[in-house]
Amino acid sequence: MTISVPQAKPPKILHVIISMSMGGAETLVYNMVKHSSFASNRPVVCCLKSVGTLGEKLKEEGFTVYNHSSGAGTDWSLIGWIRDIIRTEKIDVVHAHQYPAFFSAVPAAFLAGRTKVVYTEHGRLFPDEPHWKRRLVNPLLAAMTSHIVSISSSTAAAMADIDNLPRNRIQIINNGVDFSRMNPAIDREAKKRELGIGVSCKVIGTAARLEGIKNIPMMLRSFKQVLSKIPDTCLMIAGDGSQAENLKALAVELGIQERVKFIGLRFDMPEIYRVMDVFLLTSFTEGISVTLIEAMASDVPAVVTDVGGNPEVIINQETGYLVPLDNCVLLADRIVCLLTDSTNAGQIATNAHKRAIEQFSFDVMMIKYLALYEQ
Repeated sequence: MTISVPQAKPPKILHVIISMSMGGAETLVYNMVKHSSFASNRPVVCCLKSVGTLGEKLKEEGFTVYNHSSGAGTDWSLIGWIRDIIRTEKIDVVHAHQYPAFFSAVPAAFLAGRTKVVYTEHGRLFPDEPHWKRRLVNPLLAAMTSHIVSISSSTAAAMADIDNLPRNRIQIINNGVDFSRMNPAIDREAKKRELGIGVSCKVIGTAARLEGIKNIPMMLRSFKQVLSKIPDTCLMIAGDGSQAENLKALAVELGIQERVKFIGLRFDMPEIYRVMDVFLLTSFTEGISVTLIEAMASDVPAVVTDVGGNPEVIINQETGYLVPLDNCVLLADRIVCLLTDSTNAGQIATNAHKRAIEQFSFDVMMIKYLALYEQ
């Protein structure tokens, strides 16, 4: 499905987000900003803490990216700063991504002259605990917000139950992926050599921020069990974060460092997926994972933890496998099953591809957001 560029000039959008570092929400905003619907009226991005890798890319591509470099805690100066950007850039719609952006953007838009606000929550923290200040102020913020969006049913439930946002006003718009980028024609063996992986080696992979919430230690411990049954296997981890060195140290402690490839931040993930035999996601919590959908669209069967929005993406034993959080034994068993039973793995990959294309299209997602912007 392709969206034609609207005849009328689109509204001027300001995306407000904590940072444009590499991550699911950040990648989504990056792609939204570049969408063809806004070619005649380019969106602006406002980063509360740091520009990040994707923010720098947008700047190189000619987009306007503001950065406040806010510190820890509540920074009240953000409200006036965002208000001034709204006025300077003649913003029609402020799209706040995640709660910190929502908290500052709503009063800023009100002070700028009742500018429309769309708030999207992309996921939850772990542990997900209520904060009495949020519960107190959120009904007021919601009253000044045009549209409240969740990327999954599980996230929507938490927004209502934990954050005290009005359940009847939360709309669900699943994350989407631009499938035109996926499944590039590559020389699979050459790509493996480029990554330092043997041509015959089975590849288990993931792409994630290397932060505590992604629970990469579960993946490493399970991989050690996989190696005991299929020695010619490697675990490839794309991404970076504050836990990178700790995770490398854990791989050494487990004695599997020679079989684990930390490949850092990558801008060639569509090619990387093509060398994977199994995709893993072992997070403590997830919204709707963009990397999971990308892997499914790339015909890679996945094993993921049964948390958050994952069961809204994966139909267990049909389009992938769901495993309980921190059940390393079952995770290893599911991986071995996929690596040793090509018929089963092929059927799951086919089913997963079909589900990704039908349910998680970026164009369908953009149609829904455009409708909110233009109402």
